[in-house]
Amino acid sequence: MRFFALALALAVASPAFGESWKEYSFNESGFAAQYPGKPTVEERAYQSAFGSGLKERVYVFNEGGVDYIVAVADFGKSRANKDKVIDEAAKSLMDKGRLTIDYPGRIDLNFGREIVVVDPDGTSITDAIFFVDKKLYQIEVVYPMTNSDPVGSSGIGFFQTAFRFLH
Repeated sequence: MRFFALALALAVASPAFGESWKEYSFNESGFAAQYPGKPTVEERAYQSAFGSGLKERVYVFNEGGVDYIVAVADFGKSRANKDKVIDEAAKSLMDKGRLTIDYPGRIDLNFGREIVVVDPDGTSITDAIFFVDKKLYQIEVVYPMTNSDPVGSSGIGFFQTAFRFLH
């Protein structure tokens, strides 16, 4: 069973909308997600109090100024605690602006959090945060107040509810 409180409320897209997106699978990071086009992939360092030398892979596609992102930080060589890692990621996001939503989230049997923050410029950042198989997953949509994304805010819900773990 898939559940995202906000994502489900926003998922009002027409069937034609969903057909224009394509699923991309990333076995090395353990997930599949639907994007409006092929995402770019970059690797970078990830800062955490729960491990050093961590790497994060970031999968992003920009459509009309809106970024659809899945970021996966690998905690495989650390002794990270699931709840503390999720809380740390949530706090990092909350430091960017005004918290508007903080709900529990769930994908299948995996529990996490869904956070929405609005920054001082009016950009909305929706982030579903999970810790699965020693990896921190952040399923994020950065939605600037001024954008030309053809699907509008319904893309947030579609992107998050179409995400799946490959395990």
